[in-house]
Amino acid sequence: MQVESGQTQDPSPSRRSRGPQGLGEEVACALGERADSDEGFGGVEEESFLKHWLADNAFLVSEEEWGSLRPYSSNTSEHEVRYRIADHRAVKRTWPGTFGNLPTLVDGHWHPSPATPREYLHRWALQNELFGDEVRLEGGMLSSGPSMILGMPPDGLSLVISQPWLDAADLRDPHPREFEIADHLKVRGFEPLFRSLYGWRHLDEGIIVLDAKPDNFVKTADGILPIDLLIAQIDHLN
Repeated sequence: MQVESGQTQDPSPSRRSRGPQGLGEEVACALGERADSDEGFGGVEEESFLKHWLADNAFLVSEEEWGSLRPYSSNTSEHEVRYRIADHRAVKRTWPGTFGNLPTLVDGHWHPSPATPREYLHRWALQNELFGDEVRLEGGMLSSGPSMILGMPPDGLSLVISQPWLDAADLRDPHPREFEIADHLKVRGFEPLFRSLYGWRHLDEGIIVLDAKPDNFVKTADGILPIDLLIAQIDHLN
């Protein structure tokens, strides 16, 4: 994946002084504690709680900081993607009022469905664990205007993550073939999940992976690595 040269400003010192390391676990813990105390907690309530928690703990990413990053892609269904030169990382924010997707069982088949903030964070934690990625939660952004989801309130929250920028070993042919992805996943104990969106399952670990298609992987000098996959851990798999 080719990266252009350029300059970027330093992030906000007040937020960056604490850094994003461990923030995902901290947020997940706060959300989990609230869920344990409120059986009806979820969806809109999660977003509202998280808006205030991130603001109170100085983990809101400013428009100035976001604007200092080099635009890369705004065509994905889940994120707007930018590049941070300072540490060679991809920085992604979810579309306002949305938190990506995760695998959901519908009428006996696995499909992508909208995720809650907790599910979104757990998805990235699983990618780190299963594939040795280093995804971090950077914070959140508040946007003005209508939500991308019908029925959701305006001024939605975006979660901002970052992960190492993957440099392709061959810029002319950056993505693996489907058979290479299959070999890569089978070695890790996965088996194909038929009649799904590029789906795989790991029965022993109770893991479902969707969207494991070539353009979601990069062939690097260190081997095949994922960009982003839809991952969920399920209690029981048949």
